[in-house]
Parts: sequence; C-alpha cells; structure tokens
Amino acid sequence: MDLEQRYDYIVVGSGPGGATLAKELASRGRRVLIVEYGPRLERTGMLATRNAYKDENGSHIVSTEGIWIGRPRVLGGASYLAMGNAVTPPARILREWGVDLDAELASARADLGVRPMPDRLVGPGTRRINEGARSLGWEMKPTSKCVDLDKCTGCGLCMFGCPAGAKWTAVDFIDQAVNDGADLLLNTQVRAVLRRDGRAAGVLAERGAGRLELYGQTVILCAGALSTPRILQNTGLDDAGRGLALDAFQTTYGTTADVGMRGEPILATYLDAFIEDEELFPAPYMYVPYIVLRDVEGGAPARLSFFGELRRLIQSRRVDTSHMIGMMTKIRDQRTGTVHNDGTIEKGMTAHDQEKLDRAYEINRQILIAAGADPETIFRGVIEAGHPCCTAAMGEIVDEHQETEIKGLYVSDASIFPSPLGMPPILTIVALSKRLATHLLS
Repeated sequence: MDLEQRYDYIVVGSGPGGATLAKELASRGRRVLIVEYGPRLERTGMLATRNAYKDENGSHIVSTEGIWIGRPRVLGGASYLAMGNAVTPPARILREWGVDLDAELASARADLGVRPMPDRLVGPGTRRINEGARSLGWEMKPTSKCVDLDKCTGCGLCMFGCPAGAKWTAVDFIDQAVNDGADLLLNTQVRAVLRRDGRAAGVLAERGAGRLELYGQTVILCAGALSTPRILQNTGLDDAGRGLALDAFQTTYGTTADVGMRGEPILATYLDAFIEDEELFPAPYMYVPYIVLRDVEGGAPARLSFFGELRRLIQSRRVDTSHMIGMMTKIRDQRTGTVHNDGTIEKGMTAHDQEKLDRAYEINRQILIAAGADPETIFRGVIEAGHPCCTAAMGEIVDEHQETEIKGLYVSDASIFPSPLGMPPILTIVALSKRLATHLLS
C-alpha cells in the first residue's frame, strides 16, 4: 500500500456506516482507503473477543455516572459483535428527522438479507415469554435479522462473532470493497482531519509509535458516536460530542421451575405495543452466565486482567441460569450526555429516563411472572447501553447531506442521528450511508 498516494475518499471506521460507503464507492471505481482502529478478528468466542469492547487504556467503557457502554473496536465495528438485529425505524422518527430513507432502507434490507426470525429457531424460554405476553394481551413479533437463517444453528453466541458464520457483518462489505480495489489499514487510530485551503485534505493518524499523514480529497468519519466527535474536536469543531444519547436499557431476570433461556438466540422476538406511545422496545434477553454474575453483583470493575476475567468466568459457572429467563427494554433516553476530548463520557439517566426504565421494569416483571417466573426471584440488572448516538447530529454538526462546515468532511455513523432510535440502529446506519454514497457519486 502506497501511503503517500492521494485517495478520492478516506473512510475512517469499518462499522456498518464506513463499510457501506467503502463498498458503494469502490464498486464505482473510486480510490478508497479504509482506516480502522482495531484488528481483524479471525476467531469467535468469549475469550477471542474479550478485548473488543475495551478502550486504548484496556478498560471497559463506563460513563462517569456508571452506565456501561458497549462499543466494539474491531474490523466490522459493532456489527461484528451485535446480535444480528435489523429493525426498520418507525416512520414517525424519520419524519422527526426530516429524512426520507424508504428507498435506502429497502436496498439495505436486500443487501443484508434481512428476514424475520423463523419459529424453528425460537428457543423454549423465549416461547414461554411469548406465551406469557400473549396471556396479558400483548403479541410478541419475530425480530428481523440480518442472518442467513439457513446457516444459523440457534446457538445464541451472536455477540461473540457468530461461530456459524451465518450473521451479516460489515466485514462482508469491507471484503467486497477491498476486492474492488480499496486499501485497508488496520490497527491505526485517526486523531484529526488535515485541512488545506479551508477544506478536508486527509487525516492525521497514529500506528504503533509512528505518525501518519494520509491524503484524500474527501474524508468520511464513521468511527462511531464516541470516537467521531473526538476527531471532530481535534479538527476544530468544538461543539461535537454534545447531546449524547445511548438507547439505554436494563434487563429484568427471573427464575422458573422448568424452563430457561441460556444458549438461546437473543431478541428472537420483540414487543411493539409500547414503541410508538411510550418509546419502549421490550424483548426477551439473556446474557451468558458471566455477565449475569456481573449484573447480580451490581457491576464488575471497569478493568480486569486476563486472569481476573478468567476467575470471574469460573465463578459464573456457580450461578444457576438453567431456569433463568429475562426481558430487556431499550428506551429513547434524553440527549444529555457529553463525550469529552480525553475520552471521558458524562451520561446519566434523567428523571424522565428513569421513569421510562421503571415503567419498563413493571412491563418486564408482569411478562416474566406470566411466563412462570417466581416473583421472589425477579431482579434488575445494571443500566447498560450499546447504541451511542447523536454527538454530531444533523442540523447541528452536519447538514442534510451529512457534511460538516469543513468542505469535504462528512460523517456517516450513529453520531449524526438527530435523536435516538431506542432500537437496533444497524439498518438505519446502512441506509444513511447509502444515501450519502448516492450524494457523493452524483
């Protein structure tokens, strides 16, 4: 790879947004460089992916108010360790944003092979929850998945890289882009955007102990809502990083006498009865025992050594989850957080957010009891989040074409959301990136 050459496009980040743009642009003969902070993971499983969620200091990401934030930094970004959910955003939210994505969402569903979860892959614990919800007058619907359901074994290990190779990840698009001539630079951290004559001219990056200047006519930041604003801040856009939302969620667990969810596909179904009116996204949900132990104990230390994590894994085997079932509910939390330039994240739950979480708990509790959980065993896990967004929002940091005030500098990841979705965002990010690719190619 000739790092001195000038590219048509430099794409920073290889998650759903960056991978989509790289594929679309490279397929049209454009010279594309993809710069990714993390490595390419060649193996799946808990131990193989244990470092994917850690920051450059080796710590799990926790806000100053104690909210756990999942942000994988590997080739493929969040899609590599996501649960394969490809939910279409409500039309009401897109109207709120002032964006028409109908054509792009249809194209994204086709490219990702989106299909509803078939009944044959729904596990016994999830079935029991579905029956409990139905007895209360609520109908669970099959979740749309970007998964080759003919390959899916129903192992429930989506969050550790999909050992069956059934789940779509952004790596698929990256490989297509590379086959079409794009260059890929791994293990490289972009710090700022270079400017010349008032417009973007490339990026300043670090690789190991070395510094790189990579040149391109157009720069597209797709590093996610926690990293993209820091790059923008380093480039002089000081307002980036404000208004962070997380799609925060809390899981409710309970124990039955005869059925559990351990090892089942996660979010195989969801309840849409509360999405429009209460902005709640409830779904059956069960972590592996290691993380249930963390929840029971009220949160693990933010930083553990390899042997410390191994010790906790062994301890978790003593937690009997064979008859445990769970319900998770995401909320559309308020945009009150801030990503600071040093990586510190300020984000807590407002009184309004907490009201939503409390309402979610009551819904979850009712469903679990109706599904056969002993009321005395029901407990709430820690507050977590996996969808940071809104830190470079359209109408604030970028315009309707996703361009910043610096010409030639665009953003295409969840940071441009004007408000949170409160539900899985991958399909929306892919659609927005398709929309941007069309604009750039025109």
